Amino acid sequence: MSAALADERPKRRRPLSPATPAAPAVPSKARTLNKRELCWEAGISRQHLDDRIARDPRFPILRRGGGNGDSWEFDADAALARLADDLPKQDGDLSPNQQFMALRVLRMERDMATEAGGLLVAAEMRVALARGLTGLRRGLTGSLVAKAAEKLGLTREQQRLLRGLIEDELRTFVAGMAQTGLPDADE
Repeated sequence: MSAALADERPKRRRPLSPATPAAPAVPSKARTLNKRELCWEAGISRQHLDDRIARDPRFPILRRGGGNGDSWEFDADAALARLADDLPKQDGDLSPNQQFMALRVLRMERDMATEAGGLLVAAEMRVALARGLTGLRRGLTGSLVAKAAEKLGLTREQQRLLRGLIEDELRTFVAGMAQTGLPDADE
């Protein structure tokens, strides 16, 4: 380095103005989002976020963007919690974007519950129930009547009457099931 440069005084830095306070240190485990990501996760517009930041001096901003490509940083959990206060409380008050996001969350929850075995697919359950009821009907009207005839010494006419009584009870049961929207046992 030349002697002329070594004698030169360092340039003074401007102190931070009160309008742009120094950002607090980012906790190491905090998840951060920029404006675009925060708007997407909260299901709000950029204008809504800008309005909220302007109205709320305590909004959880980790770093303010200074323009020229400097991006904003927000504490994700704290910012989403703060924005939740603005969200409408009734489904009728939701914007189309918020309705879409709510449906998306419901679909994801349903898929996770199905994968975990907490939900059964209705079509699969109907097939299983129909097979089970068909097997029960065959057992009650076939082998049960034959066993009753053997143990109780029933005549052919008595066996036919017993089979008819069982069939009538099964029809009543299936009719009650049909009212609940479940399939008929004979399908």
